[in-house]
Amino acid sequence: MAEDPRLAAYLGERHRLARLAYRYLGSASEAEDIVQDAWLRFAGVDAPEDAPRLLSRIVTNLCLDRLRSAQARRETYVGPWLPEPIVERVGAVEPDTNDAALDISFSVMRALERLSPLERAALFLHDLYDVPFDEIAETLKRTPAACRQMASRARRMLRQEQSRFPASNEDVARFVAVFEKAMRGGDIEPLKALLAADVEYVSDGGGKVLAAINVLLGSEAVAKFMVGVARKNPDPVHTVVAPAVINGSPGLVVTIAGKLEQTMSFEVNAHGAISGVYVVRNPEKLADVKM
Repeated sequence: MAEDPRLAAYLGERHRLARLAYRYLGSASEAEDIVQDAWLRFAGVDAPEDAPRLLSRIVTNLCLDRLRSAQARRETYVGPWLPEPIVERVGAVEPDTNDAALDISFSVMRALERLSPLERAALFLHDLYDVPFDEIAETLKRTPAACRQMASRARRMLRQEQSRFPASNEDVARFVAVFEKAMRGGDIEPLKALLAADVEYVSDGGGKVLAAINVLLGSEAVAKFMVGVARKNPDPVHTVVAPAVINGSPGLVVTIAGKLEQTMSFEVNAHGAISGVYVVRNPEKLADVKM
């Protein structure tokens, strides 16, 4: 029996749609739910001329509905917010497709979080799926001119993050070696030297576990905080720091007595210094991580 062309079109776009939904919601599990619901709606319409474009509009509408219901939760969130990490084993990274829709690095996700849902929608639909602003206006219930302006503002905001790049395996290994040395000897100067002067440290505990309540800035503050927290570890003997792929880039997972305690992601600047450290500790965001 020949494969349903509509199902084939959906399956061909499924991975990209999941990443698109994740860029809206910051939750892998919710993104999967959205993509499943998108199929139900897609299967019930007339055969489209451009399946990817229609699917992107369906996913956008579903995500905007979900974001409206989540707005109150975001406003009362305790401490800095980070997306749920997508963790893969080393060696399981997908090939680089140079597709902006697949860029889910933490610095990009934080930049997207500063945009309104409608700004994100205007940007994604136009820049990723070539949806004309007339169609975007129908989806967002705004004028084409307003949608064009929202996409332009979103584009400018994202350009501000172009000075940051995903850390390499070598960057992460260097951090681990220097950090362990700082822990043993107490000298944080080599650790500070790895960090950019304007490094930011973002720790998401959601008010449920120990985490920095504010974003920390500067190599001195970040180095002291990381070493200070690590020294309070109640069970260093059974602590394992292992490499992993987090949101598509090299990072670390930390387990204590077999329990996942946190993920760590890194960004570097053009000179190779660590310019961003992103730590997810909220147990709710780690619950679905499979090691």
